[in-house]
Amino acid sequence: MTGIATAVDITLNSLVMGGVFLIVAIGLNIIYGLSRVMNLAHGSLYAIGAYTGYTIVSFGVNYFAAILIAPVIVAILGFGLERIVIAPMRKRSMIYTLILTYGLMFFLDGMIKYSWGNEPRFTKLPAFMRETLEILGTHYPVFRLVTLAATAAVMIGLMLFLNKTRIGLILRASSTIPEMVSCLGFNLNHVHIGAFILGCSLAGVAGIIAGPLTTIDPLMGHEMLIGSFVVIVIGGLGSLRGAVLAALLIGVVQTLAEFFITDLAMVIVYMMMALILAFKPRGLLGEGKFE
Repeated sequence: MTGIATAVDITLNSLVMGGVFLIVAIGLNIIYGLSRVMNLAHGSLYAIGAYTGYTIVSFGVNYFAAILIAPVIVAILGFGLERIVIAPMRKRSMIYTLILTYGLMFFLDGMIKYSWGNEPRFTKLPAFMRETLEILGTHYPVFRLVTLAATAAVMIGLMLFLNKTRIGLILRASSTIPEMVSCLGFNLNHVHIGAFILGCSLAGVAGIIAGPLTTIDPLMGHEMLIGSFVVIVIGGLGSLRGAVLAALLIGVVQTLAEFFITDLAMVIVYMMMALILAFKPRGLLGEGKFE
């Protein structure tokens, strides 16, 4: 492989990896920024999104239709969890929701194992996505390009939703000046519900678009949860722009580390996180609030 082909391969892999981390991390960040709930079960919802997409496709539904259906199912599950588990603890200290969602993570993992078993699953992709495309000397898998395009579409859609729609503007305002939003007659309880549903749906869509990248297994959400926390910590708790920057940075660093060092990839990422926090304790763009 030539130098140019290697550079293209590393660049695309970095964008793909960083994009998946970004979607999961932004969902987690939105829930925290609007509800001050750190949902430790977020990774399990990501895994449920992957398994749900796998199941839908196995019934003969088009993969791209499954990308639209799976997040809706995960969002409905998220709504139920918010009403039954999160809402009763909302007025208590964050430590209660941390413990609660930690237990919820293991409950959802158990439900995944009960429903789908422990053996790994593989999403059946359309024929064209199993091909490769030559790009500047490298033969790159089409399904990774589709993953990259889907990630970009999700992020563009999310930014348009938050910046151009009435609901999105209410969500953004509620993250910084909830008292004003309440005085204007909007029910903050509905805002919290909407934020949790939006965050869960992002976890679901990340699960199905990332499913073809790896095997789908019951514990796949744990690694993604850790990676998402790293994105949030480096970018700055509550910062969407920081999460974008951190996800791209982690994607590049981890891809380069895997290419040159292999087994120590995550160690390099953690060292980078420690170095950044040593100089920027709140993260790259963190200000202690949701942007």
